[in-house]
Amino acid sequence: MVTTPLPAARRTHRFGIAGLARDYALVLPGFFLSLCAFAVLVPLFSLAVGTLIVWIGALLLPVALTIASGFAQLSRARVRAWGLALPTVEYAPSAPGFSGWIRRVTDPRRWLDLAFEGLVAFPLRALTFSIAAAWTLGALAGLTYWFWGGFLPPDDVTLAGLILEGITAGATPDALAHSFALDAGFQLVAGVILLLTLPFVMRGLAWLEAATTAAALGAELEDPASADVPARPDRAAPRGAGLGTPARISAAGWSWICAGVAAVATIAVGWPVLAVLYGMPSVAAMLVSAAQAAAVLLVVRRPAVGTAVQTAAAVATALLASSSTEWPWPWPAAGIVIQSVIVLLVALRHPWPQALIAWLAPQAAVLLAVLPRVVGGAPEAAVAGLIVSASVTLGVAAVAAALRALASSRGALRAERRANADLSAQRRELDERTRIAQELHDVVAHSMSVISVQATTAEYRLPGLAPDVREEFASIAQSSRQALSEMRSLLVLLRSTDDEREAALAPQPTLDDIPALVDATRRSGAAISLGVSGIGSDAERHGAAAIPPAVGLTAYRVVQEALSNAVRHAPGSDIAVGVHARDDRLDVEVRNGPADPSGRREAAPGAGLGLSGVRERTQALGGTVAAGPVDGGGFRVRASLPLA
Repeated sequence: MVTTPLPAARRTHRFGIAGLARDYALVLPGFFLSLCAFAVLVPLFSLAVGTLIVWIGALLLPVALTIASGFAQLSRARVRAWGLALPTVEYAPSAPGFSGWIRRVTDPRRWLDLAFEGLVAFPLRALTFSIAAAWTLGALAGLTYWFWGGFLPPDDVTLAGLILEGITAGATPDALAHSFALDAGFQLVAGVILLLTLPFVMRGLAWLEAATTAAALGAELEDPASADVPARPDRAAPRGAGLGTPARISAAGWSWICAGVAAVATIAVGWPVLAVLYGMPSVAAMLVSAAQAAAVLLVVRRPAVGTAVQTAAAVATALLASSSTEWPWPWPAAGIVIQSVIVLLVALRHPWPQALIAWLAPQAAVLLAVLPRVVGGAPEAAVAGLIVSASVTLGVAAVAAALRALASSRGALRAERRANADLSAQRRELDERTRIAQELHDVVAHSMSVISVQATTAEYRLPGLAPDVREEFASIAQSSRQALSEMRSLLVLLRSTDDEREAALAPQPTLDDIPALVDATRRSGAAISLGVSGIGSDAERHGAAAIPPAVGLTAYRVVQEALSNAVRHAPGSDIAVGVHARDDRLDVEVRNGPADPSGRREAAPGAGLGLSGVRERTQALGGTVAAGPVDGGGFRVRASLPLA
C-alpha cells in the first residue's frame, strides 16, 4: 500500500482579519455544503443499492458517484482557496454511450469521493461548525452581556456566583454573589478570553478540515513500485502505464476515511459500553475511548505513537474494568475490534515488523497487567479473552500483510511492464534513427562522392587552369572526402553496439583548433578576423584559469556553427571571431556584417537546428547563448561558458 504525505506547499497565513476571514470562509459554509451532500448522496446511494436487483440501481449508482465527485471537486477547490496546495486528481476516462456511463462504477476514485462526502465530511464539518459558532457567539454574548443581560429574568444562581462562593467557602454575601454586576463582569472577562483565542481556534478548525480533506481527497502522486523506474519526459508513456491507476487511487485517502469512521465509532460505542456495562467512571471511560480513537488516527501516519497510545488505553481498560464478571475481560468485544482495526491499518500501510509490534505490544502489556489476577484464580473467561484477542488480531495482521505483499507484487509487475514498454519504445526509436541515418548517408554520400570526383578530375578535364584555381579544387576535394569519411564513421557508430564499435576514434577538437578552423573557412573566400585573449601564452600573463576540455569543445562547436551560418546565410560579409577567457568564464563571439550587396553569391536556406544544438550544448554546461540580428543588417552569436 502507499502513503501520501500532506502537500507541503501551503500558503503562510497570518493571524489577522484576512486570515480569520479565510478561516471562517472555509469552516462555516462547509457545514451547509456537507449537509446538502449528505441529504442527497445517502438516500440516492441507498435507493441505488436497494434497486440494484431490478437494474434501476445500475442507472442510479453512476448518478450518485458523479454527484459525489462534484461535491469532492468543490471540497478540493475550497481547500485550495484556503491555501493548501492539492495536486490535480485524475478520474478514469469516460467513454461515450451507455456503457461508458455504467463504467464509472469501476473508478475507485469516485467511490472514494462518495465515501468521504457521505460518511466523513458531514460529521467533521458539523463538529467544526459547532465549535466555531459556539466560540464566536460566546465571545459576542460575553462582550455585550452588560447591555442585553439586564432584560433577562433575574436568576438567583449564576456561574460567577457559584465560582465565587466556592473560592470563599460560602463567605460571600448573597447580594454580591447574585448581583448583576458580578455576572456582567464575569461574562465580559469570558468574552474577552474567547475573543482573544478566537483566531487560534478558527485556525485549528480550518487546518483540521483542510488537512482531512487533503489526506482523503488528495491524488496519489507516485506509484512506489515504480519509484526506481526513471521517468522519460521526452517520450510518451506506453498504453496502460500512464497516470492511470496509481494517480487516481489514493491508499492514504481510504486509510484516513476508514480510520476516521472507526475513531467516531470507537467514541460513540466504546464510551457508553465501558461506562454502563463495565461500571467504569464516566470520565475514565471517555478518556479511554478518546485515547483508542486517537490511536486509530495516529497509526495512519505514526504507527509507533499510535501503538503506544493503544497499549496504554488497553492496559487502562483491563485495570479499570477488572470488577466486571458478566462481560468479556480483559479484552472487551469493542476493544478487540479496535485492536483489529489498528493492526489492519498498520499491516496494510507499513512493513510487517511494525505490524508485528502493533499486534504484540498491546497483547503483552495487557497480559502483564492482568497476570497477577490470572495466576490468583481469575475466571476462565479471562484466559479465553486473552486467547481470542491474540488469535483474532494475529489473523487480521496476517491477512493484511498478505494483501500488502500482493499489492506490492502487482505494483512491481506494473513497474516491470512499464520499464519493458519503455525499453521497447526506446529500441524502436533507435532503430528508426539508424534507418534515417542510413538513408541520409545513402543520399548525401552520393552527392559528396560526385563533388569529390568532379573536384579531383577538374585539372584533367579542364586544361589550362591557373594554379590558385587548381589549389581551390584540391581543397574542395579534400573537404568532401573528409566529410564523407566522417559521415561513414557516424553511421558505423550509430549502427554498432558497445562491443562492436568499428568507427575510427579521434581526439575531440579543442580551443587550439579554432585558428585552423578559421583558416579552413577563409579558403572559401570569406574575410575572417580572429581575436584571442586569456588562452595559451596569454593565460600565463593574465592568470586566466585552465580551460576544461568540455568548455573548449563547446566553444569550438559554437565557432564552427556560427561560421557555417555566416558563410551560408551572409555570403561575402566580413566576419569577426573573438574568444576571450576571463577569471571565471569563457566568452565566445562571432559577428558578421550584411551579405554582399552585389548578389553574386546566393544565400542558402537553413532550418535553425544548428543554433538549437549550440544552445543545448551551452546550457548543459550552465552557460548562456544569445543569437540575433544587430544594427546594420548583420548577425551575432555570443556564448558565455563558466570555467568552474
